[in-house]
Amino acid sequence: MDQKEIKKITDYIFLKSNPQKADLALVFGTRHQEAINKVFELYRNKLISKILVSGGINRVTGENEALEMSNKLIRLGVKKDDLILEDKSTNSLENVLFSKQVIDEKIGFNKIKKIIAVVKHYHSRRALMTLKKHLPNAIELIPITYEIYGFTMDDWFNNETGKEKVLAEWNKIPEYLAKGDIEEL
Repeated sequence: MDQKEIKKITDYIFLKSNPQKADLALVFGTRHQEAINKVFELYRNKLISKILVSGGINRVTGENEALEMSNKLIRLGVKKDDLILEDKSTNSLENVLFSKQVIDEKIGFNKIKKIIAVVKHYHSRRALMTLKKHLPNAIELIPITYEIYGFTMDDWFNNETGKEKVLAEWNKIPEYLAKGDIEEL
């Protein structure tokens, strides 16, 4: 890959965090503490008052992601009433589809104008593309990203894990667009 191609991929895959007040934070399923720290910071700073943690059984740990995230957030000081769990999803599309159902049942889309999506930095574009495809158009989607695996948007191409994760996203997006699972931002 030359510098021009690296820049093209970087500019497309990585969305910039845009912290602002929102009605809800949706945390995409993960086992990583970085997601907990990021959403707790938003909650502590009163940018959100409700947190929806989404995720079923983690393939690596065998634990339920939503339940684990919820328990960690409660230990940090999030009120149990401010947490909503979606605990069945096994991938990003299910995170969105199952969370959409939970939002509709427990809150109502008429009360939601802005949703913060808390996602891994390299997964941010596909996550927001999935949300855009499946949530009502009137909802503003706000990316809040966190770094994991020891690479950043500035050096992913020098890191084996970074190359693997970023190029996997780069290759998945056209495939998922063709299937109709996601929509361009």
